[in-house]
Amino acid sequence: MKTQLFKLSLSLFVIYSLTACNDEKPVEDNKANVEETKRLEEERKRIEEEKLAMDAEKKAMEETKEKDRLVAIEKLEKKFQNVSGVLVIVSKSYFHDAPDFSTKRKAYLVKYDIANLLRTRNGFGFVEYNNYEGEKTTSGWISLTDLAEEGAAHGY
Repeated sequence: MKTQLFKLSLSLFVIYSLTACNDEKPVEDNKANVEETKRLEEERKRIEEEKLAMDAEKKAMEETKEKDRLVAIEKLEKKFQNVSGVLVIVSKSYFHDAPDFSTKRKAYLVKYDIANLLRTRNGFGFVEYNNYEGEKTTSGWISLTDLAEEGAAHGY
């Protein structure tokens, strides 16, 4: 076993010595490696700069989209500013616990249901709906996009 390890060690030493003596190839390989490393580093920098530019463009687009959303909400709320009676203009309009789509409830109104609009916020209207028999009142937030002013809704 010791003899085999000695022979292996000696063989490795000889191979290492031979490759170390051959100066031309390692220098050429080293130059090629340095050039390739520089090229890869430049490519990495270029890609990073492109990524930063794309991130800035994406952020600007998101900001524009958010501004457009807020302007649309403001316009919609202004439309319902002095409205008390509203008509549902979609097949189903779900109630929400807060003026936010993430708070959707099981309760909903159907097309042509009429409700009283009490206030608006964040693109939603807080409405009270009395069933046709007047026995039960349901209230909550409904998206203003699902509603029209009761008297102006003849086109629906």
